[in-house]
Amino acid sequence: MQSPAALRRVVTLAPNLTEIVFALGAGSRLVGVSEYSDYPEAARAIPRVGGLEIDPEKVVALRPDLVLAVAEGNASGSVRALEAAGLPVTVTPSGSLDAVLESIRIVAGRLGRPEEGRRLVEALSRRRAAVRARAAGHTRPQALLLVWPDPPQAAGAETFLNDLLTEAGAANIVGDRRGWPILSGEYVATAPVELLVAPDSAETRPAWDRAFATGALSRGPIARARRVRLDEAALTRPGPRVFDALEQLARATQ
Repeated sequence: MQSPAALRRVVTLAPNLTEIVFALGAGSRLVGVSEYSDYPEAARAIPRVGGLEIDPEKVVALRPDLVLAVAEGNASGSVRALEAAGLPVTVTPSGSLDAVLESIRIVAGRLGRPEEGRRLVEALSRRRAAVRARAAGHTRPQALLLVWPDPPQAAGAETFLNDLLTEAGAANIVGDRRGWPILSGEYVATAPVELLVAPDSAETRPAWDRAFATGALSRGPIARARRVRLDEAALTRPGPRVFDALEQLARATQ
């Protein structure tokens, strides 16, 4: 295995990993990124290796010293194909805000930047602790965080967005369901939702507007719930910017 200092050609298979590499000051090492890697601006100029489905041939052609993947989101078949081609692949954890911080530590270690990783994790952890302290003792609104409106798909237990909801001071009404459950229109229209959290982007805004106007989100308690719209990329990528979303949601919740 090459030493971290020798890893000069890195490919990331998910946008959050691209953001982590840049946050660690190692963006210049990236020779390939996933399709939706658009932050920071410099990431837009880096060659693409595929979206949800990674093209292993494109990755191999870039001759990377290191490939970074996520446990949730990157198809295991693609990862195995890259490993079979002799490429060193590091898979980072997912499923919680703790896993986001651990991913930063892992990537920092692989890139030979443990001190940068330590400082970043400590800074994010301080911000997280401040949010949790402010949320303590406050009444928790019954909340639902949807990642897509039609059919409604929510963040349930064992996801980093469940952590975001609860640590910001809300009670996740689907916190008893694991993963990313698809909800029926009847459930969404009748659930006692007081706070609705949803991603916002120019690309997906029309779909949300339709759901708010005529779909399940237009009926029952959820139609009267307080809405919080957060930048989609910051909210839905388990990287450093999710702590920006945590602080914004906490302000709206409290």
